[in-house]
Amino acid sequence: MNKKNSLRRTQKRTKKYLLHLLPTAYCLLLTPYSLLPTAFCLLPTPYCLLPTPSSSASSYSPPHVHFMDVGEGSATWIEVGDGRHILVDTGNVITGARLLTMLQRAGVERLEAIIITHPHPDHMGGIFHLLPSLKVDRVLDNGQAIAALPSCDIYRWYVEAVRSRANYGVLSKGDRLHYGPVNIEVLWPPSPTSKNWNDNALVILLDINHRRILLMSDAGHHVEAALLKEKIDLRAEVLQVGHHGAHDASSEIFLKAVAPERAVISVNSNNVRGYPSKDVLERLRATGADVLLTSDNGTWTWEGVRSKE
Repeated sequence: MNKKNSLRRTQKRTKKYLLHLLPTAYCLLLTPYSLLPTAFCLLPTPYCLLPTPSSSASSYSPPHVHFMDVGEGSATWIEVGDGRHILVDTGNVITGARLLTMLQRAGVERLEAIIITHPHPDHMGGIFHLLPSLKVDRVLDNGQAIAALPSCDIYRWYVEAVRSRANYGVLSKGDRLHYGPVNIEVLWPPSPTSKNWNDNALVILLDINHRRILLMSDAGHHVEAALLKEKIDLRAEVLQVGHHGAHDASSEIFLKAVAPERAVISVNSNNVRGYPSKDVLERLRATGADVLLTSDNGTWTWEGVRSKE
């Protein structure tokens, strides 16, 4: 009987895993043959080569922010330090399975919030793996209007999986979330009205015990100019570089305003779009920042200071 029960459990786990891969398989089937190399470039560094995230520590351990290596895409895992966890973006529909494995390996069973900065597949695709497998208290995004595309149903799936949930909500400029020492402030957008979805992406400032991390998502020059015009204090110890280091983000004047010590670029190896731009890398280094690419460095972790009880 034990062998039969074990076999049934294995079959259930296998079925569940295969169901998680359905969005991936469907989108790959609809991908034109000429673009298949691009699709497979979404895959990140092999999981066995990724650094192991720190396990959940006892109460009031130091906060950590992990800039995850999810290939082409972005995912930032915030450990509050008191057993709570927050995820900003989820990688793409292929690498989301690996992200889930990494979180589970670290003992994460519940997320206080998943924040999707904007519903491009390389930022939201992993959510199809996470929602069925983890307890998620809140799912938040920028409220971007979504029309299903004829080439792929991933946007319809996103609406059905996320926006039909009772715990779904929309974030916009001025909103703040507080989790112990982790303070999350949305700097942009006032509303998602631009035709360019990247310019509607949530720009998030993390303040963790008075140390600041700026997450630019895919925001480009237009958003940078708007933030500078409003004279927002953009100084940050760590900058997650906008639009994966593309040429349409990270202007010189913006980088001077942020003055980061470290600049993290979430990107895959041999990126077919040529990310990161050589000009952007030069501008970043001119500020004196230590530039880290997830394609070269893998997952990179920022460690905060232990909070007092």
